[in-house]
Amino acid sequence: MGLTREGSYTDRVIAQVTSWSSVNVGRAECGMGVGLSVNTRQIVHLHSQGDAHVRLTRPVIRRMEDALLHSGRVEMEPSADWVNVRLDSDSDVALVLSLVSVAIKATAAEPPGPARRGAPQCPAARSRPLGRPARRADR
Repeated sequence: MGLTREGSYTDRVIAQVTSWSSVNVGRAECGMGVGLSVNTRQIVHLHSQGDAHVRLTRPVIRRMEDALLHSGRVEMEPSADWVNVRLDSDSDVALVLSLVSVAIKATAAEPPGPARRGAPQCPAARSRPLGRPARRADR
């Protein structure tokens, strides 16, 4: 996890996003790291390895797929609600903040209540080792 004079990149994301009125901080539902929620739904998991998983929802990912892949920084898996960004630079922090804003809007568009049962979890909760993307654009 990268360190800057302002702290880690993960700390910078947490500080910025938790200053937004609709976002709450807690433990990630996957059991690893910090979870950021809007209403009752977690939309971000920040892991100690410097990975940020953002729940964009499948419809949003389908609409943004080309841009996400062409960024060269976003990892995604087919049929998943979550994307992954490795926090290694200031531009990664800016990308994650933008994606969190999209995730907030996507979550607001869903019906109220708890997250769907059986909805895919963040990739860190799966057996696939982090850092081995299923789909990633060439850098």
